[in-house]
Amino acid sequence: MAQTQLKDSVDPWKYVIIFSKFLLVFVECGITKSFGVLIPDMVTRYESDYKTVGFVCGLPTTLMYFSAPVGGLLMKVVNPRIMAISGGILSAVSIICSPLAGSIYILGIMLALTGFGMSLTYFPIIVSLNIYCAKSFIFANTLTIFGSTCGAFLVPIIVERSLEAYGYTGAFLILGGICLHTLVCGAVVRPPKDMKKGEGSTSTSTAQHELMIQRADSTSRETWSDETSNFLPRMNDDTPRTQKKGVPSCNSNDTVNSPNGTRTLCESLTSRMKLFFLFKEPLYTLVMPAIVFFGYVNGAWMLFLVPHAEGAGIQLSRAVFLSSIAGISGIFGRILYLVLLHFKVDSTLIFCVSSVICATSFFIDSVSSSYTFLAVMASIQGFTMFHLDCIPHAMMKLSVRSEENLPQAIAVNPFLFGLGIIVGDFISGHLYDITLSFSFLFMTFGVVLVIITINLVIYKLIDRRRLRDG
Repeated sequence: MAQTQLKDSVDPWKYVIIFSKFLLVFVECGITKSFGVLIPDMVTRYESDYKTVGFVCGLPTTLMYFSAPVGGLLMKVVNPRIMAISGGILSAVSIICSPLAGSIYILGIMLALTGFGMSLTYFPIIVSLNIYCAKSFIFANTLTIFGSTCGAFLVPIIVERSLEAYGYTGAFLILGGICLHTLVCGAVVRPPKDMKKGEGSTSTSTAQHELMIQRADSTSRETWSDETSNFLPRMNDDTPRTQKKGVPSCNSNDTVNSPNGTRTLCESLTSRMKLFFLFKEPLYTLVMPAIVFFGYVNGAWMLFLVPHAEGAGIQLSRAVFLSSIAGISGIFGRILYLVLLHFKVDSTLIFCVSSVICATSFFIDSVSSSYTFLAVMASIQGFTMFHLDCIPHAMMKLSVRSEENLPQAIAVNPFLFGLGIIVGDFISGHLYDITLSFSFLFMTFGVVLVIITINLVIYKLIDRRRLRDG
C-alpha cells in the first residue's frame, strides 16, 4: 500500500490542520442535517415537491466534494490560504442570502455557491492533511470525521430552536454564522516546516513535500503556486516515467513497419490508456462504485431522517432529536472504529460488517412507527453510518498502490462522493413523491448498502489473491 512507504510530519501544526478538517466537516454535516428540519417549510414556501427540494438541499455537500478537481486546478495559480479563506466567505454569504431567494431555482443557485465556497476550503485542507499525516492518513482522517458526527448532533437542534424563535430567515442567518467558521479553517493552511532535505522516505510524495518545505517561509502567490503544483496531478509528468518502464510508444519500429494502421492505432491507444490514472490503479477503479453508492445512501439518509419521523406522525420538536440520537451513537461508532484500527483489524472487513448491520436496520424500518422504535433504528444507523463514511478516503488509501497517483485520487475521490450525494438526494426525493412512503425509501437504502458490501468483498478477494500471487 502507498501509505507504508511514507512518514508523518512532526510539525505540531498538524494538529491545527486536523482540527480545521474537523471543523469543516462539522459545518458541512451540520448544514446537511439541519436541512432535514427545514425541508417541510421549503416545500410549502416555494410550492415545490420533495424531489426538487431534496436536490436543492443536497447541493452544498455535493458541490463541496464535486468541485474538488476544480479546487485542485485553482491551487496551481492561487495562494491556497487565500483561496481557502475566500471560499469560507463565499459559502457563508451565500447561505445568509438564501432566504431572500424568490424561487426554488434561485435558492438552488445560492446553496450551490455555498457548496462551491466550501470546496475551495476543503481541497487545500485535505491535501494538507495528507502531507502532514502521510503515513497515518486513515487514522487522522477518521479523527477529523468526528466533526460530522458532532455537527449532526448539535446543528439540527440549534436550527430547530432558531426556526421556532426567529422564523425561516433567522434560522438561515444562524446557519450562515456557523458556516462562517470555515473562514478560520482556511486561514490555518500552510505547509509543514519540519521536513528537511534528506529526511524521510524516498517516495515521490516525500520529495515533493521537501520541495514545499524549502520555500515554506515565502507567502507569495508564485511560491504557493509552485508548492501546490508539485503534488497536484499532471499527466504530462507521467509520460516519461511510464515510457521508461517499457510502455510501447506509437513511434516504435514495430509500429512503423506494420502493414496497416490497425496496429499503430491499437498500440497508441493502449499506451495512452496506461497513462490514464484509473488504468494505472485498477483496484481503486474497482472500489469507485462503493464510494458513489455510499454517497447516495449517506446524503439521502441525513436529509430524510427527520422528515421520515414527521411522516410517521411525530412532532418536529421530537423528530429532530433522532438526528441527535444518531449523532451520539455515531460518536461511539467512530470510537470503536479507531480502536479496531489500533488493533490492526482490516478496514474492509469492518465496512462489510457495518454495511450488513445498517442494511438490516433499513429493511426492518417499517415494522413500527413508534418513537422508541425509530430512535433505536436511528441509533443503529448512526452507529454504523458514521464510521461507514470513512469508506471514501480509507478505500482510496488502501487501493492506490503508487504514491505518485495519490494526488489524482484525492482530486477524484470527493467528486465521486459528491456525485453519489446529489444523485441520492434527487432519486430519493423522486421516489418519495411517487410512493409517498419513507419506509419504501429506507428499504432502497438497504439495497444499496448490500451492493456496497458485494463491491467491497470482491475488492478484498482480488486484493488477497494479488498478495498471495506476489
